[in-house]
Amino acid sequence: MNSRHKIALGGGGFCLYAPRFPRYQHHPGFADEVLISNVLLPRLYNIAVLEDGCLLDFHNSKMDVKNGVLHCEYSGVRGLKMREQRFVTTDDRFVCNIELENTTKNDRDVTVVMWTTTDVEGEPPSLEGDSFRIRRQLSMDDCPPVPTEIVFGSPDSKGARCLQGVFAEGGSDRPDYEETPWYGVADFPTPSAKRPMEKPSPIHPNSHVYLGVFRHYAIKSGTKQTHRFEANVIFKGKGINYRPRRPDPKDESGWLAFRDKAPKFTCEWKELERIVEDRLRAIHLLRCPSGVGNISSPNITKGNGQFHLPNSFAAAAALREVRWLQDANLGRGILKGFFDNVRQNGMVPGNLYMTSLTQCGFFHADWGRGFEAFDETHPDKATKRAVIMEMQRFTKWLANNRDPEGSGLTDIVNQIESGQELSRRFTVIDDKSDRSEAHEEEFRVKGIDASVFRYRLVSFLHQVAEELQEKAMANRFHAAKEVIHDIIRKRMWDEKNAIFMDLDPKSRRRTGVKAAVGFYPLGTDIPTPAQQEKLLKTLADRKEFWTKYPVPSVAMSDPHFDPEGKWRGTRRDTPWNGRSWPMINSQILESLAYVAERSNKPAMRLCKELFKRTVAMVSGELEGIEVARICEHYHPITGRPSRYRGIDLLMHSFLMDNVFRIAGGFVVRFGEIQNDPVIDDMPDFKLQGVPVGNKRYNVERKNGKLKVNQD
Repeated sequence: MNSRHKIALGGGGFCLYAPRFPRYQHHPGFADEVLISNVLLPRLYNIAVLEDGCLLDFHNSKMDVKNGVLHCEYSGVRGLKMREQRFVTTDDRFVCNIELENTTKNDRDVTVVMWTTTDVEGEPPSLEGDSFRIRRQLSMDDCPPVPTEIVFGSPDSKGARCLQGVFAEGGSDRPDYEETPWYGVADFPTPSAKRPMEKPSPIHPNSHVYLGVFRHYAIKSGTKQTHRFEANVIFKGKGINYRPRRPDPKDESGWLAFRDKAPKFTCEWKELERIVEDRLRAIHLLRCPSGVGNISSPNITKGNGQFHLPNSFAAAAALREVRWLQDANLGRGILKGFFDNVRQNGMVPGNLYMTSLTQCGFFHADWGRGFEAFDETHPDKATKRAVIMEMQRFTKWLANNRDPEGSGLTDIVNQIESGQELSRRFTVIDDKSDRSEAHEEEFRVKGIDASVFRYRLVSFLHQVAEELQEKAMANRFHAAKEVIHDIIRKRMWDEKNAIFMDLDPKSRRRTGVKAAVGFYPLGTDIPTPAQQEKLLKTLADRKEFWTKYPVPSVAMSDPHFDPEGKWRGTRRDTPWNGRSWPMINSQILESLAYVAERSNKPAMRLCKELFKRTVAMVSGELEGIEVARICEHYHPITGRPSRYRGIDLLMHSFLMDNVFRIAGGFVVRFGEIQNDPVIDDMPDFKLQGVPVGNKRYNVERKNGKLKVNQD
């Protein structure tokens, strides 16, 4: 399966099928990796069809995703055709509906088998007549375990039987039924009673357990037979008993219900349609419901692979995307989910785990602008009251722990919490900083991005406190805002290089590293007009940041700049020494729009050109495909994505928000939609279902004129 055409299936629950490197998507079942909360399983189950004890070797001839369901067709074998519907439900069931059609003149007797393997550790599997059950404390790396129970069965059939489980050595990870211990047996062995399996003694190393469910049935000539197999994932453990509501049988993946409350966007610039569709698809697949342990409110995970868990860095960015949904519950849940779990010392957890918040880490996230953007479309005093006290505690924690000397600038103490590993921003402070993979203090540098994020947070909280008539609190936020504003402008601005820079707290000097985060102050009132003009010139400099597909994470003049993602001679997963990252482009596009809306013509030109190049980079245009897939990072010269990472579902950028602001040329302010173009030559478009408070609007630009009508 080509990595450019990967399949992702989800129902907005805690489970996801989005393999990073798919090998067997054309096989029936879920033979590639699946995600159960933040745990990766290399495979879930396989489907095999047998006739007279011989395997029927079906070959996939067509795959198509429609309304959240993968529809597969398989070439006929001796007059027998097979179709498959594969999807993940909103209540975390991995489902395969198999249809077999007999096109011959003879009746056929076939057997369909669902089978899987599991490890021999932990609680033994339970064989239950027509199903089997696996209970495990699943975990990855050092993360807290997820108490999981998976029931494999065929719920729509009384004729299904459980196969006798077998402990076995050998075999590969391929979905080949011939490797199972049942293939060479004349009859299908079944357990004599419903009971847990007995472990053999001794248990040999590298052995595993084969488990399966099968069903015999006859298919008369010219008729069809359908059959449903599923793996139902249940979260049950100490303090956790998650019971989700069963979905609508006509919309088990929840895609239609989600799409009904999402904006409908059509545009003459078709690449923009692809980007918006990709962002909505990502929101649907990565959202997760409430009710399990620490995830007490609806939330959103960062991405696929190891990123399938709520992450504060991604959540703050996602607020700019989910604000366009008509249902505000997801955005409000993101805010409450993280700030309900603020640690005792005031720190916002970097990751939310179901069972524990130990080793949750911390990330510098743009909570202020994310909350402000969400509040523009979904204003709600109750939400503000619910989180403002914890947000105030968080700002105090930042002041005490990331600015102990009271400078007004914010420290980054390891490369992980910045979200920007492998960067000279940190090796100039500590040459061994790039070896760290822990959320522990290893150095201190006053980060320009972290300081801007803190400034945005106290600025917005000042507005919120005034709205809620919390005068004393508002005064404290206002005082902090003024201090941070002045110190960033005076101490972090480098006149010689015309960019904002990190500061070494020991030497009290700027680090000299020209990083793309130095443009983040453009989106605020921090720079003076003179600084603003010089920043724009630095961004447009072809010898520094204006590559063919900008913006590289560090300037081309940096001694560690490498467009191919190599760091110290090795291509790395997350290099921040020259790749173009959509998360940076989103921030800089928003900042350029902020300047351009104040009639700054150089900012307008840069905004238009950067937007065009970003669209070309992420929309599939450069790869010749008609599906947008927003990867982690891109080559700043060729614009090619980091396919080698396998990560193409991510919420660390807010490109849909950029599309509506820049290409749409409108903004939501003071409870209304205003025409405020920031570039010329905007495309005609129609956007239906824009939420503003409790009202819905249709926004359309036709022949350069914006029309807004209440829906």
